[in-house]
Amino acid sequence: MGFALVCATASLAQQVKTDFDRSANFSQYKTYSWEQVQTQNPLWVERIKTAVNAALAGKGWEQAETGGNVSIMAMEMTQSHQTLNTYYDGLGGGWGGGRRFGGFGGGFGESTTTQETYRVGTLVVDLFDSKTKNLIWRGSLSDVLSDKANKNIKSLDKGVLKMFDHFPPDTRKGAASSYVEITPAADASVVSSLPASLPATSDDNAIRPFHIDIPEDQIAELRQRLVATRWPDKETVNDESQGIRLAEVQALVQYWGNAYNWRNIETKLNALPEFVTTIDGVDIQFIHVRSREPNALPLILTHGWPGSPLEYLKVIGPLTNPVAYGGSAQDAFDVVIPAIPGYGFSGKPTDLGWNPDRVARAWDVLMKRLGYTHYVAQGGDHGSVISDALARQAPPGLLGIHLTMPATIPANLVEGINGGDPAPTGLTAPELRAYSTLSTFFGRNGAYGAIMVTRPQTIGYLLADSPSGLAAFTYEKFAEWSDSDGHPERVIGRDEMLDDITLYWLTNTGASSSRFYWENNNNNFSAAAQKTNQIKVPVAITVFPHEIYRAPESWSRQAYPSLYYFHEAAKGGHFAAWEQPEIFSTELRAAFRSLR
Repeated sequence: MGFALVCATASLAQQVKTDFDRSANFSQYKTYSWEQVQTQNPLWVERIKTAVNAALAGKGWEQAETGGNVSIMAMEMTQSHQTLNTYYDGLGGGWGGGRRFGGFGGGFGESTTTQETYRVGTLVVDLFDSKTKNLIWRGSLSDVLSDKANKNIKSLDKGVLKMFDHFPPDTRKGAASSYVEITPAADASVVSSLPASLPATSDDNAIRPFHIDIPEDQIAELRQRLVATRWPDKETVNDESQGIRLAEVQALVQYWGNAYNWRNIETKLNALPEFVTTIDGVDIQFIHVRSREPNALPLILTHGWPGSPLEYLKVIGPLTNPVAYGGSAQDAFDVVIPAIPGYGFSGKPTDLGWNPDRVARAWDVLMKRLGYTHYVAQGGDHGSVISDALARQAPPGLLGIHLTMPATIPANLVEGINGGDPAPTGLTAPELRAYSTLSTFFGRNGAYGAIMVTRPQTIGYLLADSPSGLAAFTYEKFAEWSDSDGHPERVIGRDEMLDDITLYWLTNTGASSSRFYWENNNNNFSAAAQKTNQIKVPVAITVFPHEIYRAPESWSRQAYPSLYYFHEAAKGGHFAAWEQPEIFSTELRAAFRSLR
């Protein structure tokens, strides 16, 4: 079995994110062969090569030499003089940013009087099976500095050896099954996908690299189905009271079939560290991005319906790399974004009982399996319900939760809200607004949930067979629940919504995601139904103005005895992280600051 060892560097510069958004194929980024790097920086390259060889040899692997079984195929690094290093350190930007170096393609600095001073922002090492191109292992070494000649060679050796601490001695038996390509990180904050410590586990507990590669024939079939859509006649009203209007869905579907490109989001996701692990008999697929900040707080983010892990892509950078987004290094998070079983690329449960409590238990297993001894959790929609369940269970290490759709309806108001009764007297203005909003929701806008709670298999036939039906079913919720005056493209973007809809289509998860409603079968807004009074861990709530309902502070404090943070955001809706990533990130930093 042959292997390829690939090295690259990740910069903290915001320019990297801008360049990523501008060029999905990364053609603008420079890469340098081993020989090219060696020509310009022979001393530094030999140091890295020697240290990597020593670390591999210590694990029983063949040496990383050109033409050998293990070879370094490409790497990016920078050489600069001390003044520039100091300047960029002052910005908190590492190397590769600002006026002199640009993104991953920053190249090599000019030769100066201190040309033997080198800096590598982060050396990311990926080990591949050169025959199957499976990713075997990934590690990183942050902020490698060398001051003159051989002065720091021992420090470099120790750093590389530490990077290999979690490199399994016989990883070849557990190669991933998905094809992997090397692409630059989707955000400059991506440092390493490895856990802080990888406990010795059986193969069943292994964390396996994951790569998305949808066959082209599935994309072609989707387009054919879109062209063959049989449309209903036009609605007989001039508003959305009968549902999403024909012209809106036709425009969306036409764009989906003719202009939308799935490969863009596939490339972006594959540039992130993606993994899968089996918990309680079901594969859990997740994104895991570690911050370069040493004291980053581990955070698990849980999506809802009709969302997915895609909801959180915009906040990965601000959460893991707050300095680059105007925040403080002390507010950094390590981010874990799993797909709920039955959603996205996670497995589809074949047995009963995958309700919020069971998913919550799986999330704790996942965080512990990643090596975290303490962490916080955040969720909206289903994610709020799952985070509530996790908080009730209060596993060791859970420091607190943050919710954007809390369960706060007092028990004495549930029946009246569900039945559409007039609001009782004595409610405050925020309480009356919440009562009226929820009454309208359950009375006129909750049909989607009712059918998934009672007949997930029946709705599944539509969602599995008709992409246009799936688009209409989903797009309606983007329009209703986003803070966009019924035009979700204003805050989420048409391609982003189609990324999510296409994910449901390509994974055929219309029915399996609906079953989570059937398994839950509960009032997600009722404090009594969600047993919020049993939660003892600290609870934080941010209310976004266009959420399904705006939870009043009075109800929130009554529902959650351990509530310690409550704030109402200026704008945003049900898809808070998607719509307002800056506000969402700021809220999480503030909410969890006291729990660090």
